Amino acid sequence: MLNDRYAGDEAWTEWFEICSVDLCRPEFAARLREQVSSALYSRLARAGISREDAGGEDPVAFFDSYFKLKGSREKKKPLKSYFAHRIKDEGLEMVDFVCGTLFGSGSGRVRDIALDWISVIKGWKPRTVAGEDGRRRLVWENAGDANLAAVEQSEEPQSLDFLDEEPLRDDAERVIAAVAQRARLAQDSASLLVYATSHDISLTEPCILAALGAGKSQAYALREKVVAALERELRNVELADTPLFARVLVAATAAHLPRDLQKELGVEE
Repeated sequence: MLNDRYAGDEAWTEWFEICSVDLCRPEFAARLREQVSSALYSRLARAGISREDAGGEDPVAFFDSYFKLKGSREKKKPLKSYFAHRIKDEGLEMVDFVCGTLFGSGSGRVRDIALDWISVIKGWKPRTVAGEDGRRRLVWENAGDANLAAVEQSEEPQSLDFLDEEPLRDDAERVIAAVAQRARLAQDSASLLVYATSHDISLTEPCILAALGAGKSQAYALREKVVAALERELRNVELADTPLFARVLVAATAAHLPRDLQKELGVEE
């Protein structure tokens, strides 16, 4: 599964039919509510807004209404209808659409929804401005406190050494699972191909071919699929192009390898 919070294809398919989490079947509604609430509260936290600041506002109710009332950027139709059309017309997998287009950490629509929700909660208006260095950042009009006037920066921190690695490890696991799903491989096989590629290990090594259950030409063909899937998934990961995330991702792939294979490849403890 791409994400341990992903509500599932059936749940999201039903939501697209009625555009109301609470009107979905109870078992679906609970999972949808958990995923939507988690995503929106996480975005609020990154903008310096606590759950207490949200008061009694229900993130799920806001999420539902956003898709009913907001139009698409390109056409004046409800987002729900626009996205449902895209899913069908482009033949998108529901899991890819939800975890990428809707909730992707880099460019998911959840960011826009959260900004709109903050505007409702706080009465602030978001806008982007260019700084002296040319980078654009989001500021809040009418925020009052100068410390809150730039609660969400577009640039990366000066040093990545102080970042909490736990969210990065979660992102790495989601990437591995998504890559395996796209390449139609088991996670340990996809992890092996990523690990071997990152360490410039030849795929013709007997232990690798045995683990993959493939011949030489097939192994290289599988790696092409995995690399293409990896490049696509990394577009939705913030900090994906940093050395820290690369290290976390490689460590995660190593952890998916069987113990005997780790020893043969010299994986460090």
